[in-house]
Parts: sequence; structure tokens; C-alpha cells
Amino acid sequence: ADAALEEAVVEVLDHRPLERARGPPCQVTVEPVGSCATLVTERILQGPPGVLDRTTAALLHGTILLDCINLSPAAGKVTPRDVACVSLLEERFPELPARDAVFGALQAAKFDVTGLTTEQMLRKDLKVLSSDEAVVGISGVFEDLETFLLRPGLLQDLEAFCQARGYAGLVAMTVSFNERHEPTRKLAVYSPQEPLRSTLCRALEEATAPSLLLRPLPSPWPGVAAYAQGNAVATRKKVLPMLRAAL
Repeated sequence: ADAALEEAVVEVLDHRPLERARGPPCQVTVEPVGSCATLVTERILQGPPGVLDRTTAALLHGTILLDCINLSPAAGKVTPRDVACVSLLEERFPELPARDAVFGALQAAKFDVTGLTTEQMLRKDLKVLSSDEAVVGISGVFEDLETFLLRPGLLQDLEAFCQARGYAGLVAMTVSFNERHEPTRKLAVYSPQEPLRSTLCRALEEATAPSLLLRPLPSPWPGVAAYAQGNAVATRKKVLPMLRAAL
């Protein structure tokens, strides 16, 4: 729908594989770091000194900490470049709040789904994959899967969410963290079309790069398959290419 804006894109800066190639004159930088804000920070630090003020530094600092789960190696997201940027920002602006305080406040806000409808939860952190045959949504859900599956009227909500957006199916990836920042991840796959649901489930079950180590969980809804994910450091960034290949 936004194809008319294609020529307006002059540069892409991203930390996940691009879905399609972009030709010149568009400059493309794709680096496998934990937070895209790390790449933005590096770019700003290479530029004129006046660009980085305390407000900008606070925004970058908080975003990197949130994306990289407070720089915890156990979460499987952080890289040395993320750590270096956080340290540089703290060095330049020693008045920045402590890491634990920043991360705690942002993580609490991110996982606060109090009062959200199912539609709002699914839309909160949504990615979309499309092929000639189907469009599939992939939602990050900040609630335990069992709690999510027990939401009243969930099946009707999933159906309405997909119908309103033209999705043939939806993958909900839930995540929660313990006090040591270690993640627990689970998956739900929904589609009223059994062949598509089977295709998506098989791609996730048989994945090897990396293996998700899925274990089936009981699902109270027809058309919804549920799994516990044994490989808890396999984030959505790693799952998206699997689903794209399956489509």
C-alpha cells in the first residue's frame, strides 16, 4: 500500500535481516546487534558533537537497555557493541539514571497489559510477513501463554483480528523473564486454514538454524496450536526467517 513512497527512502539502518534488497541510491546498513538504537548511537557519535544532548542520550540509553534485557547475556540478545554504546553514553552523561532503575521502569511498563483487549495486545508488538499466497501476523505478547489462551472469547478475537487485517494466520510469541533476566518463551499458532496452520507449525517444529526445541502444550481452542519453546534465547528475530521461508 505504501509502494508510492519507495523513492522517498534514502537510507535503511537495521539490526535484523532485510526482507528484500534495496538498490542504489538507497544506502543500507544491517548489523547484527541487540538494539537498532546501538547503530543510531554509533552514527551520532561519529557526527557533529552538538547532536548528542542529555535527552537524546537518555532515549538511546534506555532503548538499548530495554532491547538487550539490561545487557544480560542470559537473555541472548546483547553484543559487545551494545555494551560499548551504553558505557559511552554513561561516560558522556554521568547523570543518567542507574541501569537497573531505567530497565526496571521500562520493562514494567512494557509488560503491563492491564486492561488491554486481545486486539490491543496483539497490535502492541506486531510484525507482518507476506507471500503471494498468504499474509501472516507475528505478535510479541507480554503475558504467559496459558494466561493468554484463557482469555474469554479468544478464538473470536483472533478471527476478528485476522479478518480486519487480511491475515490468513497469526503466530503469537509470548515471553516472560525471571529475576535473573532469563526468558521463558512459548508459541501459539492460529489459522482457520488447516493447511497453513500445519505449514507454520511444521516449519517451527523442524527448524534447525536454530532449533526451537518445541514441546506441544494443550490448547483449549480449535485452530490454535500451542508450544513451550525449549530454546529460550531464540527470539522473534530468529524465528521470522523460518516463517518467511515456510510461506
